[in-house]
Amino acid sequence: MTEKPSLREYLRRYAKGGIAREEMIATIAAWDFEEEIQDDLVIEPTGQDNVVSLLNDAVVLGGITYEDAEEILRRKNARG
Repeated sequence: MTEKPSLREYLRRYAKGGIAREEMIATIAAWDFEEEIQDDLVIEPTGQDNVVSLLNDAVVLGGITYEDAEEILRRKNARG
């Protein structure tokens, strides 16, 4: 069984300068995102690693810009 790549790790590599901006945007726009587990009784993060909410976290933590996240989502939505 092949393990999925980690979006969290990919964003860390980008933030450290290991990946070019355009490559990061194109790669994440095509990412195989997982459905996020929603449980109103759980307030801690679920630890899921390949969910869209990680983009918001990366913006808040300064790993990517708001404009980067917007462009990723624009491209993802354009793909259908």
